Amino acid sequence: MAFDMYAGDRHEAIHDQDEYIFSFALETTGAFPQLEAMWSRFYSEFSLTPEQAGALVHELLLLHKRFGAQSGKGMAILVLQLAQFFSAAAQSDSTVRCVGD
Repeated sequence: MAFDMYAGDRHEAIHDQDEYIFSFALETTGAFPQLEAMWSRFYSEFSLTPEQAGALVHELLLLHKRFGAQSGKGMAILVLQLAQFFSAAAQSDSTVRCVGD
């Protein structure tokens, strides 16, 4: 099952095997507030504002900077996919609709 996100005509998902990124975000309490908030609501339906989507871009890039060496290429690809999705939502001023398992 996946955590699906929709912004306009765009779709992205965080699959079960990708949930590990949240464990990295939770290692440093307060450093990744948007990722922490997303994880706390991961199994429910909620929306993110374009501003929150923009903040997530920066948090994802910082997460990769801090933990990417430990995670390898898989994390780099995941971060890039998610950052592109959230960046597009922020730039188009689109709300992100999130649907958990």
